[in-house]
Amino acid sequence: MTDLWYDETGSGRPLLLLHEGVVDSRIWDTFVPLLRDEYRLIRYDQRGYGRSPGWTGPYSPADDLIAVLDAAGVEQAALVGTSRGGRIAIQAALAHPERVPALVLVASAVAGQPLNIEATPEQEAEWEAAEVRGDLRELAEIDLAFWAPMGADDELKAMFYENAAASNGDDPAEEEPSVGRLGEIAVPTLVVTGGRDLPAFEEIADLLTGEIPGAQRAVIQEADHMVQWRAPEELATLVREFLH
Repeated sequence: MTDLWYDETGSGRPLLLLHEGVVDSRIWDTFVPLLRDEYRLIRYDQRGYGRSPGWTGPYSPADDLIAVLDAAGVEQAALVGTSRGGRIAIQAALAHPERVPALVLVASAVAGQPLNIEATPEQEAEWEAAEVRGDLRELAEIDLAFWAPMGADDELKAMFYENAAASNGDDPAEEEPSVGRLGEIAVPTLVVTGGRDLPAFEEIADLLTGEIPGAQRAVIQEADHMVQWRAPEELATLVREFLH
């Protein structure tokens, strides 16, 4: 059982989708129809996001992931994780290797690896002022400027606004560092980045491909950090060809 919201569609090999830390599982809306005839697609709202309950104390995001698989009756699922979702996917693959046969890490973060994101003094001042005021909408606008510089339609903006409390909150997630253990990952792994994303994620992608044995690399040029929203067809093609 799990208290997290999840849904599933399609049939075939299970594929679990994990969203970024500034949105919720609706970010996969345009991606899911492209693969549901070939895979059993499962997606969920991480704790505190979307339709899932908020955190009430320390919790393990990797254990939450496994709980979703258990609730869906799935023994193994390839994981497609974007940003924070990629970080969680890596942790699950290390903690429960028997449950994860393949990884697709998209604009992924890594637990224990700092994100070298450069902000101007003006941006830092705006963020600090909005945080002091508790202005979640302004914090979401600042997040949009960083993570979605290619622009945002009403649907994407709504996801940022509605998840601003979680993305800017004091998340008590308990995460073991994955840095230093990436060489233990023994499943096929594809690392994907957006060509218009922040340089920090290219650095992490280099780390992942350098440390995970046999990891493959791909770039979707016309995508910022919201890769599956910008280029669902290209990402679906990469996933399909990688998992064939």
